[in-house]
Amino acid sequence: MQVKILSCLLFCFSSVSYAQEIGETRDEKYLEEDKKKVSVVAGLSYIHNIFGLLYQDKIFRLRPNDAFYTEFFLRYRWLDVSFSLAPKLTRINNDDPEKGKSKYFNVGFTFFVSPKLRQYVYFSQVKGLYFQDTKEFMRLIYGDDYNGEGYLQFPDAKYRSFKGETSYLLLGNKNDYRSFNNMTYKPLKDVFIVSTGLFYQYNILSDFNKTIYQGEIFNESGDNSPSKDFRIALRSGGGVQKKIEGNWYAILEAYPEFYYSKLIGEDFHEFNVGLYSNTRMGYDNGKWFFGGGFQLNWINSSNENFYSTTQWLFRVGIGFRFNSPTFVNRNFDKIDHILK
Repeated sequence: MQVKILSCLLFCFSSVSYAQEIGETRDEKYLEEDKKKVSVVAGLSYIHNIFGLLYQDKIFRLRPNDAFYTEFFLRYRWLDVSFSLAPKLTRINNDDPEKGKSKYFNVGFTFFVSPKLRQYVYFSQVKGLYFQDTKEFMRLIYGDDYNGEGYLQFPDAKYRSFKGETSYLLLGNKNDYRSFNNMTYKPLKDVFIVSTGLFYQYNILSDFNKTIYQGEIFNESGDNSPSKDFRIALRSGGGVQKKIEGNWYAILEAYPEFYYSKLIGEDFHEFNVGLYSNTRMGYDNGKWFFGGGFQLNWINSSNENFYSTTQWLFRVGIGFRFNSPTFVNRNFDKIDHILK
């Protein structure tokens, strides 16, 4: 009887080991084939942005007109490129006359320097803002009895943001992690990752000379020095990727952070804590894929709007993969050989 039990256990262990080997071989084969494919995604996202303007030791909220971004992602091997804009194709993108016109532009790059070291670079610009706290601002100037309607508009105002993040995977590697923040990568298995990294952001708010209020245009010829601030955050956390029946999957990650923010040229700075989180659910059969996700970026500060933080973002997208040209594969093979 003991011999039968022992032989049964050995058979079970060998079967599990064999199944794992088959799974690893299948994943390695897919990753090798993926090197010769280009992934393209078209998506739609709504981003809730609020910026801040410091005046007489108070923070007043500036916002662009609400917009859905049309996004495009292109990925080949380890190179990820994203591009987005806000065309006037949806009703919400038709500018509200009371809030003025807003134009958007974003571009970003993501790549792995080594199997565990990831680099992210991003630039965004918004032109055309309005004062969400117009009434509070006017009461500060004209007294509490002021009760005018409408918003102060700054049609030439620009908000430019330069962002970057350098993160290191303490648990997991680039093949495990890539699918977490980019749906062009097919999730291959259940994964748990842990990472730590440094996030940095430099913002410029400028061109407030022209103002529109209640249909009247005002031009100021005085000093128009831009407002500049930066933020540095240490993020550490983890994420889970779960394969569901068929080709479905779900991803969840969360990163508590400690940060420092500073308004350049002013005695205004802060140390505090926050949380960055991301979740996505989707379908991927290897040839085409789609999914939807939600991001939340929260900081524990009453001055959160001053630091130009995106409070939340919702995104959906659909994409496909196709074979890349042979000469591109050949040249990237040379680059990959140098980077090894």
